[in-house]
Amino acid sequence: MSNPSVLILDPRGNIAVGGKDVIARHETYAKELFTQGKSLRLDLKVFSAGVSLQSSGKGKNERVITISKPTFNSYMFAKKAHKFIKINNLNVKLLVAGDPWESYWSAYFLNKFLNKRIPIQIQVHGDIADPRWRRINYRNRIRFSLAKLSLPKASSVRAVTKYQAENLVKAFGIKRERIVVVPVPITVVSKSVALQSERPETIGLIGRIHQDRGIWEFIRLIRILNSSSKDLKVVVIGDGPSKDKFLLKLSSVIPKNRIIYLGQLPESELRKAWKRIGVLVSMAPVESYGRVIRESLIAGVPVWAKASAGVKDLMDNCKKGEVKLLDLSKSDASLDKDFKTLLKTKVSSDFSKRFIKENNTYAAKLAISWINTINKAK
Repeated sequence: MSNPSVLILDPRGNIAVGGKDVIARHETYAKELFTQGKSLRLDLKVFSAGVSLQSSGKGKNERVITISKPTFNSYMFAKKAHKFIKINNLNVKLLVAGDPWESYWSAYFLNKFLNKRIPIQIQVHGDIADPRWRRINYRNRIRFSLAKLSLPKASSVRAVTKYQAENLVKAFGIKRERIVVVPVPITVVSKSVALQSERPETIGLIGRIHQDRGIWEFIRLIRILNSSSKDLKVVVIGDGPSKDKFLLKLSSVIPKNRIIYLGQLPESELRKAWKRIGVLVSMAPVESYGRVIRESLIAGVPVWAKASAGVKDLMDNCKKGEVKLLDLSKSDASLDKDFKTLLKTKVSSDFSKRFIKENNTYAAKLAISWINTINKAK
């Protein structure tokens, strides 16, 4: 039998298609897992999904193993996971579900197939306890119901901010001691990008271009700001199913020559793009952590965002004025004033220094949470 392992289940293939940055993050998790639990000699495996199965041909020695095509069928994914475990004689000590729905139920069925009670940690990245999250679409309402069934069954739950954890306790009745708060580590440079207090008159929108991310409200904001400034430019970084429709509507409120669309960028290229952004805008109606808004402050770019758990957490950890709440119910003049104030805001390097120091501990903290979950189940 192989060394004992922690197994992450990813039936929709988010990890396999996440790119080099995501794979590198899981390699870091594996190193910390081995370091923090040396006596246990724990290994990390990821059963993911992709277009081609076992693409690298490394079999059981591979970190991220594609055992299926992306699927919502937890039962079938669990059957394939069970088959791989049996063929390769894997010794699984903990199942990590990347979400409280497809991933959790994959872990649930896998335990049934193995005829074991392997402890399960559920990772909750979104602020699913916020009522606004449920109202975004019908799928979220179904997933909320599934989470009400799965979260109470988990051995431990990983949240990404303290406010998100508090919301989970209130909405799902989870005991607070079963929740560990560990943000997702971000790949950052050793120091923030040096930007002058007077930045370019540009608004940046970064992330998945999807109607659930408040993109139509973003267009409304641009229409308001453009009416008082004919020098305003918009920098859009990201991709998504609503990209073409979004860019078409955006070009109807601001000339195309003032729209800079850079597409999906790897982290190394994104770091270079910050100098082109004066203010980062986040229109997401619900944000549990807000990775990009943190990267923005690290790069010296102030943030204008709708209120959420992630934004509230960030405002607790930065200086006043570096993050401003975005309220579209304000008058056009007030919104224009807020934008111009943010353009003149100089972001302190204090946040960057403190964040980088804390960020370097997150992988170890996650690994320790896995080890603790295993030990408590003995």
